[in-house]
Parts: sequence; C-alpha cells; structure tokens
Amino acid sequence: MNLPADVLKKIIVASGFVSEKDFDEAAKAAAELDKSILDVLIFRGHINEETAGKLIADYYQVPHANLKRVTIPTEILQLIPEKIARTYRVIAFAKKDDKICVAMENPEDFEGLEFVKRQTGAKIEIYYASREEVNKILGDYKKGIKEDFEKIISENIKKADAKDSEEDLAKAAEKVPIVKILDTILSYAMTERASDVHIETMQDEVVVRYRIDGMLRDIVKFDRGIENALVARIKILSNLKIDEHRIPQDGRHKFSVEGDMVSLRISIIPGFYGENVVMRLLRESARPASLEELGLAGRNLDVIRENITKPHGMILVTGPTGSGKTTTLYSILNIVNTIEVKICTIEDPIEYGMHRANQIQVNPKTGLDFAAGLRALLRHDPDIIMVGEIRDKETAEIAINSALTGHLVLSTLHTNTAAGAFPRFIDMGAEGFLLASTVNVVMAQRLVRKICTNCTVKYEPEKSQILQLEKDLGVDLSKQKFYKGKGCEKCGTKGYQGRIGIYEVINVSQKIRDLIVKKSSSDEIQKAAESEGMISMLQDGLDKIASGLTTIEEVMRVIRENR
Repeated sequence: MNLPADVLKKIIVASGFVSEKDFDEAAKAAAELDKSILDVLIFRGHINEETAGKLIADYYQVPHANLKRVTIPTEILQLIPEKIARTYRVIAFAKKDDKICVAMENPEDFEGLEFVKRQTGAKIEIYYASREEVNKILGDYKKGIKEDFEKIISENIKKADAKDSEEDLAKAAEKVPIVKILDTILSYAMTERASDVHIETMQDEVVVRYRIDGMLRDIVKFDRGIENALVARIKILSNLKIDEHRIPQDGRHKFSVEGDMVSLRISIIPGFYGENVVMRLLRESARPASLEELGLAGRNLDVIRENITKPHGMILVTGPTGSGKTTTLYSILNIVNTIEVKICTIEDPIEYGMHRANQIQVNPKTGLDFAAGLRALLRHDPDIIMVGEIRDKETAEIAINSALTGHLVLSTLHTNTAAGAFPRFIDMGAEGFLLASTVNVVMAQRLVRKICTNCTVKYEPEKSQILQLEKDLGVDLSKQKFYKGKGCEKCGTKGYQGRIGIYEVINVSQKIRDLIVKKSSSDEIQKAAESEGMISMLQDGLDKIASGLTTIEEVMRVIRENR
C-alpha cells in the first residue's frame, strides 16, 4: 500500500532529508515512469530505504522492522500461511514471550490484523516494513522448494517418456512432466537469487547450474533422455524454431512469480553432445538500484552526480564482461529520465526495458550494428544517448561527435582501468583533441561478493598471509580491519550474499585533457588522476573491507584480474 502523495510529502519533507523541490520533482517523475514516489526518491539518492522506513514507521507510531537484516526461523514465518501473508502483506518475523511480532506494509490494515489474530491465536505486536522488505521475505516462503526440488525433478523425469520426446518434440514439450521440470528449475532459480540458469548436455547426463553472486554452482544432474523435450519447451516459450538444432538461437520469454514479472533472455547453442541453454533472469518489477546501493560513495559518488547533470559530453564505464557496467548505466539513466528529455539507446542485447526510452536492439543480420543504430538515433532528436558498447572506430567517432554537438552520451568500453579508456579510444583511431573535449568522466568497476550480514565476524588473518597480501597489493595493511562470513542458513553456508561494486573514477580535468591530447600512456594518466585525488580501485576495495562489506579474498580476486 502506497501512502497518499500529500501524506508522504508531509512525512519526508518535514524530516529535512528531502527538500520540497526534490520531492515534487520525484512525484512528477514517478507519475511519468509509473513508479512509486518513494522508489524514485531512493534511486535518485535523495534518501535511503532504511531512513525512509523509520520515518514512515514513526508516522504510523509503530517500530520499524528492517527485514533485510533479519533471519526469520521457518517455524515463525509459517505462523502466517503464505496466502494470507501475500493477500494482506504481513510477515511474522519474531516471537516475544506470548506475542508474535508482525511486519506490515500498512499497519492500519485492521482486516489483515484480524485474520492474523484468528490464524495464530496469539497477541500481536505490529511493526512497519517497506514494500521491498515485505517482497523479500515473501520469497522465503518458496524456500520450502529446496527440500522438494530434487524430488520434484526425479518424479517428473520418471513420468516423462524419453522415446516419445525423441519422436514428437512439440508434443512432448507440452506434457505436464516437462512443463513441471522447467517451472521448478525457474522457480528454484528465483528463490536462490540466481542471475543465470545453465542447462548443459554432457555425454551421459544433463547438468543444471545456477550463477549466484557471480559464481556458478551445480544444482541438479539427471540422466539423458528428456533433454530434447526440455530444450523444445524452452524454444516454444521463446518463439524459436523447434526443429533447428544446428545453429545458435536467441529468444526472450516473460513469466510471473507471485506478481513479480521476470524476463528471460535465452541463448541456445549446439554442443558436441546436444544443445546447451543459458537463461538470464531479470526482475522487471524490481526498483532500480541507486548509485549508493551499487557501492558508489564519497568522492566517487560526488564526481558521478556532478557529471550526470551536465547537458553534453561523455560518461564512460569500463571493465570486463560481467562487471556490472550496464547496470550502472541504467541506474544513471533512471536518475536523468524525466519528461523534459528524450533518451535513446542502442544495445546488444537490451538488458532492461525502460519506460519512455527508445531502445534499439543491434541486429547484424540486417546491418544494424552500433554505428548504424547510433546514426539513426541522432535523427530522432535525442538529448541523452546510451551506446551499449564502443567497439570500433566508426562507433567511437559518431559517439564523440554526438557528445560535441550537444548530447550526453553514456557508453561502456572493455579496458581494465579507467585510465586505459583514453589510449583505447586513440588505438581505435579517435583524435586526441576531440576526445579531450568530450569525455567528462571515466569509471572503471568490478563486482565483489558481499559478506552475509547475518553471519559477519571480525577476524585477524595469519601474519604470513598479511605479509603476502602486502607484497601482492603493494600497500600497508597493519591497521586494516578484516571481516568474513562464518556461513549460515541465510547464505547457504557460503558466507556471502549479494554483490557490490568497487570503483575508480577519473574526473577529466584540464591536466588530464592535456595528457590525452599528447597521447600519454594510461600509467601517466593514472598517476595524474591520483595526484588530483582519484581513489584507486584497490583503495575503494580496502575501504569496503574495513566497512565489513566484503573480504580481502574477494578484492584480491578482482584486483588480480585488473593487473
């Protein structure tokens, strides 16, 4: 339940955290983008989710339950049946003597409270929780599928007729066992917060793997026999050719999980033993992450915020595949997306649908590459352009000219460091003096796994390990604080849950521009940027280690990739 806009304004503006002007602009953007006002305020960085939760809880005169920091025992969660929890947006999260603590999105929902009282037969202590917090815990009801997952898969494999699946794939793909197997694989992937599902055909078995927090994990294996029908089911859902097995195919599909819309980006390729599938899962209904939630802070955040308000120039994000570059660009686009500007994008592929943005998918078969798409977009009178990736001289030149002629251009580049972006452009044939005139800011990033907040402990590595780390990283770690996750039920004993970025951001000053014109090396540009206050990616990582957000092992893993 969303509070009426006038009530929310009174609460938020009176707190002093958000000005009346910022609130009114957020309210206007929320109406245009079909988002809640609070979501817009959070992803624009005007207020964080926890602070907003406390203010709204004070309005309702109840405590705030920060459910993102709570591990709820299954027996407590199950005190309220899932159907009632979803209908009335109410969560049982703790027990105090003879009272049950329940968190509600609307603490004034008296009908819901009566249902809960009758269901539990206990006294109720009411707390407020935000929509995002309630949604997160509602997903925990599905964790019962963990125990049943392999059982459901094995039972339906027995029911599926392997011979029938060989003879008539379309018919077999529609049968209940195959449908149930795929639905179970996808439901469990959502429960486990997987970003990708891999279905790989081996010589004697089929392996299902999930990528969770950037790492692949084997989930289930089963004997061969039904893989053709399973792949055919995926092809049918994504409108691909069911009888084509020799060439790669790409498709899309959407499905709903308890009202949460999920988009699947599907890639199928022929392998030695059969077809292999990768499905990327994207939650469409999730609120865009704010820059702070992505991990930007301090000087890095200030530099990015200053540059996204400029009317023209280039903002570049660099890093390897899978480092979160596109997510960062989408977060920036969500901040600047208002009715006063026209946003156009050319992407390969389109990762997220964005309201009120013109998005073009690259299609090499029809000659629609980044350069051709970018030229076409310029004829549509855009204010802001996002180019998925700058790969060649032609795209680089068009992007630079676009920035010179009054457009704000956002793009990604495959270089290890922020300073490496400039020599990379020059290698592609860009003119140094034009590059120096257009690039406003370059950000390099990596993703590290976050320590599980439920099992974080402080520890001291062995002295020999510290000495080796100091040698590898070239820094003094004598005063560094170290944390790790012990491993618990919440994080699946891994000690990590979720990911966060570590960054280095170069604000292109006159000194940096002079070096670009001279075609200086990336090392020279790096040293000049650091002399002007740039925080290196290593230092940003060490700061996040000291804050208990990640581990030294995670930072070392990505820094070694960086060197």
